[in-house]
Amino acid sequence: MSMKFKAVAAAVGIALSALTFNAIGCSTVIVGKDVSKTGTIIIGHNEDNGGRILNPQYWVPPQDHAEGEMIKFEPAAASIPQVQHTFGFYWSQTFDPNGASFSDGFVNENGVVIVTNACTGIYEDDVMPTKDGGIGYGIRRLMAERATSARHAIDIAIDLLGKYGYFSEGRTYTVADSKEAWQIAIHQGNTWVARRVKDNEVVYIPNNFMMDRVDATDTENVIVAPGMIERAIKNGRYKPAVPGVYNDFNFRVAVAPAERRAAGYNLSRNNLAWKKLIGQDITDPEKFPYSTTQSKKMGVEEVEDLLRTHEPQIGDDPGWYHHQGIGLCRPTTHESGVYVLDKNPLLITGYRTMARPCETPYVPFFPLAAPAKAAAFMSWEKATAEHFKGTPELFSFNPDWQSFRFVELANIVDYNRDAFKDNTKFINGLEKTWMKDAAAAKAQAAALLGFSEEKARAYLHAFNAEAFDKAQYAVGEEARKLMPHEVAVLADTINPKSEKTVDVVLYSDAKLDASKIDLSRTHAGVGRSSIGTTGVVSALAKPVKHEVKDMNGDGKKDMVLTFKASEIAQNMIPGATYDIWLYTMDGKKRVAGFDTALIEPDGYKPVKAKSETHDR
Repeated sequence: MSMKFKAVAAAVGIALSALTFNAIGCSTVIVGKDVSKTGTIIIGHNEDNGGRILNPQYWVPPQDHAEGEMIKFEPAAASIPQVQHTFGFYWSQTFDPNGASFSDGFVNENGVVIVTNACTGIYEDDVMPTKDGGIGYGIRRLMAERATSARHAIDIAIDLLGKYGYFSEGRTYTVADSKEAWQIAIHQGNTWVARRVKDNEVVYIPNNFMMDRVDATDTENVIVAPGMIERAIKNGRYKPAVPGVYNDFNFRVAVAPAERRAAGYNLSRNNLAWKKLIGQDITDPEKFPYSTTQSKKMGVEEVEDLLRTHEPQIGDDPGWYHHQGIGLCRPTTHESGVYVLDKNPLLITGYRTMARPCETPYVPFFPLAAPAKAAAFMSWEKATAEHFKGTPELFSFNPDWQSFRFVELANIVDYNRDAFKDNTKFINGLEKTWMKDAAAAKAQAAALLGFSEEKARAYLHAFNAEAFDKAQYAVGEEARKLMPHEVAVLADTINPKSEKTVDVVLYSDAKLDASKIDLSRTHAGVGRSSIGTTGVVSALAKPVKHEVKDMNGDGKKDMVLTFKASEIAQNMIPGATYDIWLYTMDGKKRVAGFDTALIEPDGYKPVKAKSETHDR
């Protein structure tokens, strides 16, 4: 039995028992409480990173620390004194083979939400120095551990920047609690502006600095790094209308060249987002607003719809649907989250996808009740220790980790675009029901809070577990329907440096004559979710030969396809077991499926290969 079919069987069993729950294209939307249908702040965020990315979720409990304890995140970053007590927090990890300094999302026990957007392409002549290697990942993690409010999180970031400096080019951090949302836009070193988002504003930001005119004289709502304005004036990037009165300071013009705002991967998203938000087709990158004040209110559905936005021409390639997308939802979007803030942090409602949001559903959960255990495959302690280590085998396809069901669905829908419309209906149907379930769970938990916070938390955690199990079961069943044909890789291991070959079998069945597939449209390799920012199916391995043969004795002729090992393993991590996908065409019908094999690390000695007869 292939790992794929073991995974489906395991998923079905788990779900049935439960029924008795590095940024390349990030997008963030902030909805102020006065323009929110919920009457509370809503934060939406797409997290984008290329390559083999896993996105487990954890609850990190509060901790007490010894006096004098130091913490260090990236190997070259500064060591920072730890505080005596740290708060508990929900952690959405971006687990990257190379370590991810700038992608994780958090909701801490005080109700502080943290998400970020890379904002690179800065003026290098304005880069301030760092101390002891500076700080990167530490800003987000320490805000999560220490912040009592959104405003306090800003103070923590400002303090860290002043002491160590920021070693990355630039980034905008969004932090919010039930009372207010803030953004702090950071230029490398110790150059930044923090601004409170107004209650009647909607803010959208892609991967460039969007904060434009800020009133530096409004010290209650705007905080400016010392010396930044004076340097901008000296460098000729800011000229106040009234000398000495800095109420018209344009941050994005002062710190970043115009070409970054005009870059296609930012221009496209900005155009699509603002067209949907304010109905204007803005093509001049200098005219994109930082925010809008509007009477039309937005709810969870509208935020999710915005985060799913594509450009209309995305599907014109014969391979993957997301072959060149530069909308808000794109090839590298590996998770999406929406958070509805609440005065009681326990009642903050989250909605999260575990793959591209246009192809997988937003699953409701309550972050501070702790995510479902099945949403992770390591303990939070091991995840923290491994965050910048990148042990290859941890990036293996794991049939026991239910999150792979969502990635499988995204991969098959991305290739089988004929299923895209029906898949959208499938997702909408699930979400409509789940929204009602989440509202009912929140109401029940609110009633329980009058008696016992512990019981309310336990109730919501049970909801999280059941909702996740129901979701992975539904998604797994949908993926199975779209992958009805059996694929087998006739090798336990693949040497990525070898010129030897690997056979992949596509079995015939009652609905498929595998002997008649279009060999010119047949390729094998990684799934769409693992290939990064570029690439199409036709860039993967092509068969070097083929043979029609009954491989399992059922009287039907199967297709045995031979690929070069080095080509089929491209874009794969040595030491990890991969889901290896076969993509082909049966007439006009798209066919895809996968099996697994270990990508051999250096020095690996194979023990035994699979037999030619595949055990179904």
